[in-house]
Amino acid sequence: MEQVLSPADLAGARAVGSLKLKELGFAPVCMAPGDANAGHSHTLVEEILIVQQGTGKIQIENETYDLCPGSVAVVPAGKFHALCNTGGENLEGFTLFNRNVDPKKVVLKSRKKHFKQAAQESGSLQAEVAALKKANRKLKKAVKKLKKV
Repeated sequence: MEQVLSPADLAGARAVGSLKLKELGFAPVCMAPGDANAGHSHTLVEEILIVQQGTGKIQIENETYDLCPGSVAVVPAGKFHALCNTGGENLEGFTLFNRNVDPKKVVLKSRKKHFKQAAQESGSLQAEVAALKKANRKLKKAVKKLKKV
């Protein structure tokens, strides 16, 4: 993605980049009007997006939130997130994230994989709830029989 930084922006980016942070990562964000990313989720890594200019939307799991200058979006580890620019100017800001994790242990998932797994987990949970309800009905019948005796 193309990006033009003002001298002040460049100085700020260099200052942050030169800090050599061990546990905190920093990534600039610049999206042209109408641009959107496909989104993803990842385990172990939390993100904070801070918007400096422009307007857009961020999806976190199944909720969508408006973004404007000064917005701060907090994305917990494991949550799906996608970003789009809905305005007429670049959406600019930066993300902060924890990098004190073993990259080999981070599981990155696309939108399709994230929501497919969530649906499967929901389906298995629903099946478990149904089985528990059935067992509960059987126990209630057994208790009624015992009370009659």
